[in-house]
Amino acid sequence: MKGRAVMNTSELSALIHEASLGDDDAFTKLYAVVCRPLYKIARIALKTEKQAIEAIKLTVADSYAALPSAKINGNGEFVEWIVKILCTKIRHLYKKYENEEVPLPPDNRGFDIRRALISLQDIERLVLAVSNVCSCSAEKTAKLCGYTEQTVAVCLTNAEVTLKTMLLSYSGI
Repeated sequence: MKGRAVMNTSELSALIHEASLGDDDAFTKLYAVVCRPLYKIARIALKTEKQAIEAIKLTVADSYAALPSAKINGNGEFVEWIVKILCTKIRHLYKKYENEEVPLPPDNRGFDIRRALISLQDIERLVLAVSNVCSCSAEKTAKLCGYTEQTVAVCLTNAEVTLKTMLLSYSGI
């Protein structure tokens, strides 16, 4: 993590404890540890940067308010807990923006990952984002996203097939 001091598990545990007692500075430091992966998940899962930022803002507000009563016992539990909150916010934003047209990037540059991601179903983008950013199994992805393991497996397969097909069509293979 460039520009940040690396924290050991006892320092993170102390931050979780202090933040759960209402220490704003501790919460800020704790959030700084997870902000990049959370943003990556939101940006992959949502169609626009505006939506991703909205998801992050909602996640920060809800996690800050809920942390005192969350009873988090470890660093891994904190990460899972905040990713679950983010996934819930993303699913709510899918409903909020379901009829909004998103302008696609121009199709004159060859393969475009943003265009490819937008072509996926919302659920596929969320599952793909969590699975890849968190480097977790289908079982853990299902737990974090709030879906069944079978749904996650189908979404990952569909996303892989769609993305490979698009990539191959642009590469001329």
